[in-house]
Amino acid sequence: MTKHLPHISTFGLFLLFLLVSSFFLSPTLLYSQESVTTEEWDITADRIIRYDKPMSIVAEGNIVLIKRKKIPPKPPVIEEAVTEWSVLLDEKPAPVEVTPSDIPDEVEEVYETQITIKADWVAYDITLGSIKARGNVSVTTDDEQLIAEQAVVNLEKETGTFKNATIIRKEYDMHLEGEVIEKTGFKTYHIENGWVITCKVKDGETAPWSFAANDAVIRQDGYATLKHARFQINDVPVLYSPWLVIPVKNKRQTGFIFPELGSSQNSGFGFNLPFFWNISDSTDMTIYTEYMVNRGYMPGLEFRYVKDEYAKGLALGNYLSDELSDPSEIDYYNDTGFTHDNKDRYWFRAKADQDFGAGWTSRLDVDVVSDRDYLTEFNKGLTGFQSSNDRFLDTFGRSLENRTDDQRSNTLNILKSWGPMSLGVDFLAINDVRFDKSGNSPLWNLPAVDFTGALPLSGFGNFTFEWDANYVNYWREEGIGGHRLDLFPRLSAPLPLGPYLESRAEAGLRDTLYFVQSYGDAEWENDDTQNRFLYDFEVEVGTTLERNFGLSGSRATAFSHQLRPFISYNFIPDEDQDDLPSFDRVDRIEQENNIGYGVDNFFDLLTGSSIYRDYGSLKIRQFYSFLDEDSDEPFSNVNLRLVLKPLSTALIGYKTDLDIYGDGFVRHNFEGQYTNSRGDLFGLEYVWDNDDNIEQVNALMRAALSSSWRARFEIEHSISEGETNTADLSIIYQALCWSV
Repeated sequence: MTKHLPHISTFGLFLLFLLVSSFFLSPTLLYSQESVTTEEWDITADRIIRYDKPMSIVAEGNIVLIKRKKIPPKPPVIEEAVTEWSVLLDEKPAPVEVTPSDIPDEVEEVYETQITIKADWVAYDITLGSIKARGNVSVTTDDEQLIAEQAVVNLEKETGTFKNATIIRKEYDMHLEGEVIEKTGFKTYHIENGWVITCKVKDGETAPWSFAANDAVIRQDGYATLKHARFQINDVPVLYSPWLVIPVKNKRQTGFIFPELGSSQNSGFGFNLPFFWNISDSTDMTIYTEYMVNRGYMPGLEFRYVKDEYAKGLALGNYLSDELSDPSEIDYYNDTGFTHDNKDRYWFRAKADQDFGAGWTSRLDVDVVSDRDYLTEFNKGLTGFQSSNDRFLDTFGRSLENRTDDQRSNTLNILKSWGPMSLGVDFLAINDVRFDKSGNSPLWNLPAVDFTGALPLSGFGNFTFEWDANYVNYWREEGIGGHRLDLFPRLSAPLPLGPYLESRAEAGLRDTLYFVQSYGDAEWENDDTQNRFLYDFEVEVGTTLERNFGLSGSRATAFSHQLRPFISYNFIPDEDQDDLPSFDRVDRIEQENNIGYGVDNFFDLLTGSSIYRDYGSLKIRQFYSFLDEDSDEPFSNVNLRLVLKPLSTALIGYKTDLDIYGDGFVRHNFEGQYTNSRGDLFGLEYVWDNDDNIEQVNALMRAALSSSWRARFEIEHSISEGETNTADLSIIYQALCWSV
C-alpha cells in the first residue's frame, strides 16, 4: 500500500525553510556565565555571542576581559660541585653545562595578567583588535586605571577614546578627568573639558586643587599644555590663563609651584607664584615672583646643586624697591620702630660644601642684607628668614646667625687634614648693618691660617708634642688692625700615679707677635711692633668608677652609671698686656692660679655589653683661686649641668650657677623638648640671668589635631622687659597633596 506525505502549503514550506536556514546561519548563543578564550584574551560574561564572519564577540552583563601573557619557564638550576680546596683558595668553580636531559618533559605554564577590562556591554572585533564598550567601563593595567561610561579601544596600539572618563596613573600619582579623554599613545593624552591633578584622589572626593581646561594635551615627558586653563581650589576657579604649560608628574621637573597667598598690616595682600626650573638631575633653580600691594614687586632667585653628600650648594637672593621705605611714611616707622631709610632692600644668602679629595675640604657661608630691619620684617614666607634658615639647617647642618644680629659673618673655610695634623685657612668678611656705625668698624680676617697637630715622642717615653700656630691679617675700614702671629707649643704626658688614677700634666710656651696698622682716621699711640711671651702649666688627676644595674626591660638589659671625680691645677703668670691691640680673646689672656674640682656622672642604657641609648649626664664643678684679688672670695660659683633623656623622644636640660657668698642662684637655664611618632612637638625654654638682667621664656608647640589639621604656636616673651618679641599661631590644613 502506498503512503502519501501529508500536504504542506506553500506558506508552511516557507516557514520550514526559514527555520532550517536560521539553524545553520545564526550565530552561536551561550548563556549562564559562559566564557570564551582567544589567543590572547579570556572573556567571561552573562551572555556571549560569537560571530565567525567577521570574527568578533559581543558580550553582555558582568563582562570581564583579561589579557594574559605566557611567561617562559626559568632554566633549571644545576648545583655546582664545590670542594674545600676551592673555598680555601677562593676559586670559582667551572660552570655546569645544561643538557637536554636536565630539562623536564612537562613544565607547568605560567601566565601574568597585563590588562583587565570590565563593562556592561562589549563588542570585541578579533580581526581588528578593537573593543567598543559601554556601561561601567574600567580598564586596569600595571601603570594606570581608567573608568568611563563609554570607550573605544585599539588593543594593538593601546590607544582609545573614553567619554566621561577618569584616568589614574600610578607612576606620577596623576589623576585625569574629562568629558572626552583620548589616549593617543604611550603616556600621552588629549582631554576635552577636563582637569588634571598630580596626586591621588579618593573615589567620589572633590580634588583639593586642580588645573581645569577646555582642551589639554599631556605629553610623554610629563608636561601638560592647557588652553583656557583655570586653577581651581575645591572646584572653584581662582586663576585663569588662556595658555599654560604645567608639569603633571611628581618628580623634579620644570613648572610652576603651588602659589603662596598672604596678607599683613604693612605689606597688604601678597601673592607669590614660584617657577621651578629643573636644569639637570643635580641642579635646579626657582624663580620667585612675589608682589605686595603696599610695597611692590620683590623678585627672588634660588639655585641649588647636589653632586653628592660632600659637594652641594644652595644660594638665595631677593630684591625689593620698597614703596614703604620713605621718610614720609610716618605711621609705618612709628608703628614698627624700624630705623632703616633705604628704598633698595635686598638679602643674599648662600652655603656650600665642597670636598676636593686627599683630605681637602671647604665650607662657604654668605649672608649679606641691606639693612638691620629686613630679616625681622620679612621673617615669614617662602623666602623669609625662618624658611631660609630651616633649609640651610636641613641641607648643611649649619644655620644662619640670629635675625637680629647687625654684624653678619661671611666666611670661607678651607681645611686640609692628614694624620694628627690639620691646616686651616679662613676668610671672614662682616656685613655691617648697625644703625650707629660711629667708632671702629668690624674686623675682617684676610686671611686667618691655623696649623695644629699632635705627635707622640716615642723616643722620650709617653710624651706628646702638641702645637697650635696661628696667623691672622686683621683688616677694617676704620680702626686698628694689623698682623698677628701666635705660636703655642705644648708638651704633655701621663703621670705614673697608679693603675686606678687617670692623670695628665701639660706645660706650654706661648709667643705672640704683632705688626700693628692703622686704617682710616685711627691712630695707634704705641709701637707698631709688639711681642708677648707667656707660659702655662696644668695638671689633672681623676678616676672612673662604674656600676651596672640589671633591668627587666625588653630592650635595655642594664643601667650603667659612670662616676668620675677629678681635681686639677692651672697656672698662667700675670703679664702686662696694655700695650697690645685688642682683636679677640687671644690678645687678653688672664692670669690663673687655681684649683678646680668636680664630679662627672654619665648614665647609659645597655643591651648586653653594648650601649643601647645615652640616658643623660650630670656635671658639677667649682674653682678655688689663689690670686690676691680673689682673696676675699676665692671660691667660684658652683656650676651644675644636667642633661636627661628619659625617652628616646624626650630631652631635658638644666644649667645653673650658685653663688656661695650670699647671692644664691645667679643663673637658671631650663629647656625641654618632647616629640612623638604623630609629629607632635612641645618645646619650652626658660632663661634667667641675674648678672645680665635677663628673664625670658620661649615655647614652641606643634600638634596634629587630625589627619588633615595641624596647629603650630611659637612665642618668645621677655619677662624682664615685659614684652613679647615673637608670637605666631598657625593653623595648617593638609589635604592629600597640598597644605595651607
